Amino acid sequence: MVVLVALLLPALMALGSIVIAVGNWFVHARHLQTKVDAAALAGGGVWGFPCGPDIDANIEAQARRYVGPHTAADGTTRATPFNPQVGGVGADRIYVALNQATWWSGSFAAADFTSPSGSVCQSKVLDVKATERDAPLLWSWLPFFPDIKRKARVQIEEVEGLTGLLPIAVRVPQPLSAAAVFYDEASATKEILDVRPFRQICTVGEPTCIFGAPPGLGHWTTEPKTGSTDTWAQFSVRAKTGLVVATSVRPSCAVGSPPCLDTSPATWKGKSIDDYCRQAGDAVQCYDADGAGSAQLVRSGVHLIAGYENVSVAAGPNVPQVRDAWLENVSCAANGYFNSMPTSCRVKLNVRVDIGSCLRGPGECFDDPSQTPAKETRKASPDPLEHNVQVRYCLARSGQTGSVCDGQFSEAQELACTGGPGVVTCSSQAGTHPLIQRESRENAFAIEVRLRRTEVTGFPECRADGDFKDTCRFFYTGNGYAGDSVLPTAEQILAAPLHRSFMGGIDRTGPLKWLRLTVDTDCVMDTLQDRIVGQDPLSGKDAASQPRGQERCYIVEMGMAGGLARDQDEPPIALNLGTGSSQRAVIDCDPSIPNLKEEIQLGCQSPSYAANKFDTTPVCPGTAGFFNLPKPEPFANWPPFRCVLTQTTANPEQIIQGFNLRLFGRQNNPKCPADLPRSDPSFTWGRNYWHRANNANNDEITFAWDADTPDRSDDWGNEIADLDPRLVTLFFTSYRSFDSPGNEVYPIIGFGNFYITGYGTTQNGSWQGGAPDDPCTDGNSSGITGAGNLPPPDLDYSRNTTWVWGHFVKDVKPNPFSTSTSGILCNPEASFQPCVAVLVE
Repeated sequence: MVVLVALLLPALMALGSIVIAVGNWFVHARHLQTKVDAAALAGGGVWGFPCGPDIDANIEAQARRYVGPHTAADGTTRATPFNPQVGGVGADRIYVALNQATWWSGSFAAADFTSPSGSVCQSKVLDVKATERDAPLLWSWLPFFPDIKRKARVQIEEVEGLTGLLPIAVRVPQPLSAAAVFYDEASATKEILDVRPFRQICTVGEPTCIFGAPPGLGHWTTEPKTGSTDTWAQFSVRAKTGLVVATSVRPSCAVGSPPCLDTSPATWKGKSIDDYCRQAGDAVQCYDADGAGSAQLVRSGVHLIAGYENVSVAAGPNVPQVRDAWLENVSCAANGYFNSMPTSCRVKLNVRVDIGSCLRGPGECFDDPSQTPAKETRKASPDPLEHNVQVRYCLARSGQTGSVCDGQFSEAQELACTGGPGVVTCSSQAGTHPLIQRESRENAFAIEVRLRRTEVTGFPECRADGDFKDTCRFFYTGNGYAGDSVLPTAEQILAAPLHRSFMGGIDRTGPLKWLRLTVDTDCVMDTLQDRIVGQDPLSGKDAASQPRGQERCYIVEMGMAGGLARDQDEPPIALNLGTGSSQRAVIDCDPSIPNLKEEIQLGCQSPSYAANKFDTTPVCPGTAGFFNLPKPEPFANWPPFRCVLTQTTANPEQIIQGFNLRLFGRQNNPKCPADLPRSDPSFTWGRNYWHRANNANNDEITFAWDADTPDRSDDWGNEIADLDPRLVTLFFTSYRSFDSPGNEVYPIIGFGNFYITGYGTTQNGSWQGGAPDDPCTDGNSSGITGAGNLPPPDLDYSRNTTWVWGHFVKDVKPNPFSTSTSGILCNPEASFQPCVAVLVE
């Protein structure tokens, strides 16, 4: 027995040593895993869009802080009081690689942030690999010295379901896909001439922006991406070519599954524009169309390309002919052709008229025979004795009928003309510029030309040497000469405008705010000399006025409101929370919360909500028993709920009190809290941290600095605190939501984070109480539209309603919290959907 014990004892001791050592390795490995998990989640929790050096630095700093003491890839030792390794293992034996392909193995194979390379914020991935060198053994004679390796990987993904949202829904402010559709407005079938998809630019991924576009808009273009096989839209110019902008809350069919927006020219050329707009059910909305979904009926394009005959009027007693017409901006927010604003504005009307060339001589035309030598008689001149052509306009708007030109074609509509003989150029002047009324849709033009002291076959009164007479006048629409004795009707002018200005509105054209055409006149894309961008004041050429029947190539540039904020100086976006349709609705989102005030204060706690997949018929249930569970098919898998129920009333007092309680904890007459000293980096509950002008002491937790502020080069990116109560999440619904004042149910398109910078109620053209209800006015004196609680410059004060305004942002640690993740990598450039840091490895 003694011999047996003597033989077994070393083996048992060795086995015990192995068991204890392996157990010790396991404890170290578990601690190391906890450290890398904490590092990845800590880094993932400080993501913010737009990305910038500050965001990248903060992600790295948080990851290194929570991984504990370690050695970095650059060889430096990082000390931190958090998460020391078990057993007293120091930083000199813990090696941490961030976004590297391999672990430390005697040395680092590469620098940090090389796999994926570049900005960790933009890659939406944080990979933490940690190695503990020479894990300690219980008995030092055991001949194994292992390196323990553990990793964690956080991915920034879009959320699937949410709770805690604000009870506010807005029509989706930015589409997932969009297309420019050119069609023949004069065709009985509304024939499509070409289709081209829009793509979004002016993003982190593609920083090139549209020159001349107003600030604060999302930038979209149909210009093909460099290296792409796509082309410009190409077609033969018709007399009346309309541009329709089709937007969709679903992706294009090129990258997504049905229902989707089909932007293939081969599929749609020659088809009807109405059919195009009715594809994909409620997921597509066209501008400008009446109705929604499969009931849409296109009224007109939101931009017109007018085609004109390019011939000359022969010398002799002939009737004049219009050769061109174009519009310029005078006081509108966008341009002369398309606007969407809450006030009226003016544009400048220009026309070129070939009045002919009448030389004095028998049988040709009338002239003063005493004049020698012979001179041309048809021309416009400052000298009233030589001036013998007069041009005036008539304006017809959507919905008008009959003789709208009665009272027009008068001195108030007279254009100033120069030139001749032959072609004269006529333009409206200060005091005669046409007024484009708010929400008027089509504003179509016709002109009247009157002559004197000349001869026109069949019009003997044209020989008169006195005032211009109605017995020598000629009317013109887009169809050319339209008669001389009977005034053109509104229907005739709208059907064939000489040119047209379109005025939309928040209910009519939604997020569409700015459009510009660029034409290449010879469709050879290797030169710039044949291109016209919008209206060229130097050459007088215009992309929207081209010779009829000529082949032309076009791109469209578009600005859409509701884009994600990129700069704290951008004008805020207003949401109408009052009565009447607008791009808003107050919804009933939590049946257990008794009133709207508390829903705003607390957020909607139950049920959870998610985006609609548009895969059921009907898409949403009815209003009766909306919150009842369980639900029948096809909604048996709810929650999360994928539709919202509107509230029948929106009490302004409840709305204001709800925001007062949410932001300041006080129902009435709240005060804005003071700015904290710089030594305190936290935020004060309710204070407005959007703009640096609001927070002179603590400006380190605001939104992105200006790109043109070099002394702030260390302050980039969205640094707004996740728990800031002004950072809310809204519901997005389909385009034609909230047209009825009663209870309605609408599909959820998605969600969007919104930072509130102000709220208040307008009454009879001004603020109720004399000022907005949000008390945080710090920054107002700066005069910057994005600072303080200053409202948007285009706010419609004529509406008696309650407003909240601010900026759409991309939050990564959602407040409210997500109930599940989608598996879709966060895409701040193409989607508003809030995101969350997900531990995927």
